Parts: sequence; C-alpha cells; structure tokens
Amino acid sequence: MKYKIFNKLTLTFAYLFVLSNLGYSQLLKQPEKKGFMPVVLIENFSSEGCSSCPEADKFLGEVIHIADSAAKPVYVIDFHVDVWNRSGWVDKYSDSLYTQRQMNYVGKMDSIPMYTPQSFLNGILSVPGSDKKSITNFIKQTLSRPNENFLKLNAFQTHPDTLILEYEIFGNTDSLLINFAITDNNIYSKVTAGENAGKLLHHHNVVRLFKTEKVKGNKGKSYWIIPKGFNFKQTRVTAYTQHENTWFVTAADQLTN
Repeated sequence: MKYKIFNKLTLTFAYLFVLSNLGYSQLLKQPEKKGFMPVVLIENFSSEGCSSCPEADKFLGEVIHIADSAAKPVYVIDFHVDVWNRSGWVDKYSDSLYTQRQMNYVGKMDSIPMYTPQSFLNGILSVPGSDKKSITNFIKQTLSRPNENFLKLNAFQTHPDTLILEYEIFGNTDSLLINFAITDNNIYSKVTAGENAGKLLHHHNVVRLFKTEKVKGNKGKSYWIIPKGFNFKQTRVTAYTQHENTWFVTAADQLTN
C-alpha cells in the first residue's frame, strides 16, 4: 500500500526574512536553460561534541519550522560527523561516512576549511550553519532563479522492513547523481560529557540513513531495507539531484510525516 506518512513542500521562501544583498550573483549564476521551480537544499554537518553546533541547530530548526508552516521548498538535512567522538562524548548519530562526505565537499571547493557546524548550500557555497545572514540571503536569491531540473518523489512500503522510493526527474539527466536521506526531525539528546556537557540538545532532520545512486533516466526506484525498530513517526525523506562532478544541486523534493 502507499506509504501514508508523507506529503510535499512547494513554492517560494522570499517573504520570510528581511534580507541584505551579500553579492552572491556570480556563485548563483546558472546556465540559461529551460527553468523549473527553484529549491534550496541545506546540508549541515555537525556534532553533539561541538559547542558551536547548538546555535546552528536552533537556527536551522527555525528555518525548517517556517518552511513547513508556509509550505516552502527549503529543505535542511543534518549530518552528524564522528570527528568529535574522541573529545569526551560519542555522538550516537554520527557516522564516518558523513565525515567523508563533508571532506569530499571541502575537496571540491577552493581554499575552504573543514569545521562544524558547516553548511553547504545547494552544493555550491559553504557557510557556518549558524550564519543567519548568509543563509537567508542565499535562500532569497536562489528562490528567485529557476532550477535546471524538477524532482518528484513518492514512497511506498511493501513490507514492514522494505521501503521503495520512486522518483521522476524533469529536464536533462546527463551526469546526475541522486541522493536520498531518511531523517529524524525531532530528537532531544541529553549530553553528559564533552563541550556540551549538561545540555539538552534539540536536533532537527538528523540523517539516519543515506544513499547516493547514479541517475540512469528520468524515472527510477530506490529500494531500502529498514533496520528493525526504526521509528517512522518523525521521519522525513529528502531526495536531491547533483551534478556528478561539481555536486551542484539541480533539484530536490521532500516527503514528510
């Protein structure tokens, strides 16, 4: 039967903030092709062992809340890295694969450091995850420009441990990757050691399962085996396409509980 926990976010984000012009026109320049509905995809890299991360958690949670309330196409996913796990607190949501993804992003950009909380915006701009001015300005400018692709995502559960993600991509699909992130939107975590000792942290859209596949056509399916005991109550699924070489995000869609 059709997996019933999901429905879509769409349209623009422009009125949500009073924004200044930070001059990202060159970074945001896109080829003049047939345009599709714009979206913003924020990949944040953080850790429970990082004292600067709770501020980014709070701000990005506000972005998610406003986007949800107004049904706007701004999607945030939070990868927890493992580089802080030797600093007194082991983040149970961390994964070395997410650390490697952040390292790969840094390797694709010129002369940028690797740190937490670090957000990559549509795969082309790196800013601190707590940098409200830069992120809100990027949102405004990006949602005024068309995307190269448009992505539609659906989810079906055929068995308790099996999930099928079905997608359709509009526009040119040459040299595209598609990423799928299954996230938990509402996590509270009591930290008892490390830089955040004694704090109750509130996380949003923490990546629990992640997969990248090569796009082979305008339509496709991704098959998932879900771990036993996985709770779908606060789950979201985010899919987004990227150019294989540059990692520029060309489209995104999100299904939410």
